[in-house]
Amino acid sequence: MFHETVLIFGVYLLACGVAWILHESAHYAVHRLYAESVSFGVNRRGPYVDAVYAPSAPTVAIRLGSIAPTLVYTPIVVFGIVAYLSSNPVPQLDPVGWSLVVVPLVILTFPSGSDIQACLNASE
Repeated sequence: MFHETVLIFGVYLLACGVAWILHESAHYAVHRLYAESVSFGVNRRGPYVDAVYAPSAPTVAIRLGSIAPTLVYTPIVVFGIVAYLSSNPVPQLDPVGWSLVVVPLVILTFPSGSDIQACLNASE
């Protein structure tokens, strides 16, 4: 029982880490199109992408790069959920079980506070 619990939470943490890396990879891929330089790194707070734009860079490109994970992964997640539910019933999970499923999807698709701030302050 204890080993099963450790395995479940280990897989959960791995899923969160992979979701975070994929989230930042979407930023990297979109910023790379218009930015002068883009760097992908990891610090004590986790993976990050740093993009430097020229003053003449299109504001739309900066904003799209800031919300890229939402634009890229939300349709994929929605399609996956619809495909799963078309052939399977809704799983009967307790609140902890649902959080183990939902949190990695939220990390993958929702913009973080710094993503929103970068999108809103793109013209500065």
